[in-house]
Amino acid sequence: MTAELAIDLSREVLRLSLLLGGPLLAVALAVGLASSMLQTATQVHEHSLSFVPKLLAVALVLAAALPWLLTQLAEYTGQLITGIPNRL
Repeated sequence: MTAELAIDLSREVLRLSLLLGGPLLAVALAVGLASSMLQTATQVHEHSLSFVPKLLAVALVLAAALPWLLTQLAEYTGQLITGIPNRL
């Protein structure tokens, strides 16, 4: 394995991980920001009030996006396995 191949594989893994984790992190960030603004406006500072909505929102997005996430992961794995003979 050459250094160029290792860099390309690492770059592709990082791109895929950002693609798969990005929507979940974006939803958690948006819901966390909204709940923090609500807590600041109402002056109610309870930790569970920010955790539970984030947990539910991420679970809903994960349930909705799971088929797409698994398809992306399966396609990458298939490309990686079929490319083994060419890289040796």
